[in-house]
Amino acid sequence: SNLKKLKFFFLTNLQIRNNHIPLLRIKKSLGFLFFIFYAPSIILAQSTLPDTTEVNKKDTVIFKLKFEAGDTLFYKVDSFDSITIDYGTPLKKSRYEKIKIVCDSVNEDGHFFLTQQMVDFISVEEQDTEKVKRNSTPWLGRKAWFEIDSVGNRYSYGIDDSLIAAVCPGGPFQPYLLFPFSASQKIVNETWLTSSTDYLPENGVPFPILRQSSLLRARKSLDTLGDTCNSFEFIKTGQGTYFLNTPSEKLAVTIILNGFGVMDISSTRFIPVHFYSTVEEKLTIHYPNDVTKPGKHQINTNFTLLSYKHAVKVEYKKYWHKYYRRKIHK
Repeated sequence: SNLKKLKFFFLTNLQIRNNHIPLLRIKKSLGFLFFIFYAPSIILAQSTLPDTTEVNKKDTVIFKLKFEAGDTLFYKVDSFDSITIDYGTPLKKSRYEKIKIVCDSVNEDGHFFLTQQMVDFISVEEQDTEKVKRNSTPWLGRKAWFEIDSVGNRYSYGIDDSLIAAVCPGGPFQPYLLFPFSASQKIVNETWLTSSTDYLPENGVPFPILRQSSLLRARKSLDTLGDTCNSFEFIKTGQGTYFLNTPSEKLAVTIILNGFGVMDISSTRFIPVHFYSTVEEKLTIHYPNDVTKPGKHQINTNFTLLSYKHAVKVEYKKYWHKYYRRKIHK
């Protein structure tokens, strides 16, 4: 290289006595030559760097949720399951669900009180040569509610009847739509970490408990289903516990979960427009008398917004001694 040639030229032209060259003198001379030959290139490169302030401003994306009292949302949920228990033959499911989410109220802290309910269900299940179609489940019609903030953190939760035990068709740890992502503004390709312990009334009674950590990355804005969306992807790992103690059945389920997902949030309405998630659960079923069975549950799920009905305010005005009703659509 050019630098090696310069070093050789410099050393061979030094007056060397007794084969000894002072080290400090050589270092200073080499440093001077490096500055002379390479400083112009460095200065030119620095002058052509982009304005990072302008780039950051252009590539900033906002992630937040916003609901108002009376808002009603319907989602289509398409899922594919593969379940293996005790190394047996896999049970395969192709599930269609329709869920309804209603914002009941918003408190002074800006927390949203939401109710979620499954209103439609179809499942095609196959194991060996047996294939059945189901259109009913004990979870159909159950109402779960929870309190969240604008970045998905949970504060309170409940169910319509906590004495009736049941689990949703995808199991106690199936992907759920409104999860914590803990950040409201990021730059494209920026990553961040979040962790939480969540109780999931929308997945089962008694409430499943999921302790999870996620690494998230902001993506570029895109058009999704005709709506401009801000998007992020994530990888997740977690541990879950579900206890069932009824007169007819006593068991516990523990899982180790790994997953990946992509969330698309409307950049104008600030509601989830689409959510894709895939998870693998390595589970253990614990029965009385220290009996256990291993298992594995793989799930691919897509949540797609079907409709979004804004809250409607009713306002009365007195005019010519009569009251007229006016609807204001936001």
